[in-house]
Amino acid sequence: MERWRASRGVRARVGVGPWLTLARLGVCLGLGLAGCSRASNESEAKRWATSPPSKELAIPANLHIAVTVAGSAAPPITSRQLTETRPDFSDDDHKAWLIPSLVTPARPSGTTIEAVSGTGVSVKFTHPTADGLVPVVFLTRRGEVIVSALDPKDPFPRYHGQGGRLRRAGDPMPRVSPVARLEITPASPAPGVPGAPTP
Repeated sequence: MERWRASRGVRARVGVGPWLTLARLGVCLGLGLAGCSRASNESEAKRWATSPPSKELAIPANLHIAVTVAGSAAPPITSRQLTETRPDFSDDDHKAWLIPSLVTPARPSGTTIEAVSGTGVSVKFTHPTADGLVPVVFLTRRGEVIVSALDPKDPFPRYHGQGGRLRRAGDPMPRVSPVARLEITPASPAPGVPGAPTP
């Protein structure tokens, strides 16, 4: 509370100046600390929002891709099999297994590999393709398992993972995700080779 004293006709405030200065200093410090705290919190929030995805690529535990060979059921591709099988191609953000490494009957050249989704959408690949690509089971950094084909000389080109948050695809290769089953059709022997169909 301000106290006034009259002295020789002059009214003056007593004992207010120093206390008022300290009060103002306290308010300024309080506002400064609040601003620093808010800036720190905002910086922390931005840091967490832009943190890169984990480098540990987790294979979905419930992964189960049915496999048929020439129309007959074969052992499926499972999470356990991928975990126990070393990827043919890998980096910090991707893992890929050659389908012939996972399904032995798919190893001969000319074998047709058809990947089918749960909704019936399918894509066929020849092993290898005409332009030298090889069919793979591909694990993305988002934990998605897809079937596609890649270039063994450049398995993970720069456009992989460049779709941004909108997940725009930069890879022109057809792919199937999620994959429900693989249908393996062995190549037919050339005419005149034992086992070739009779015309």
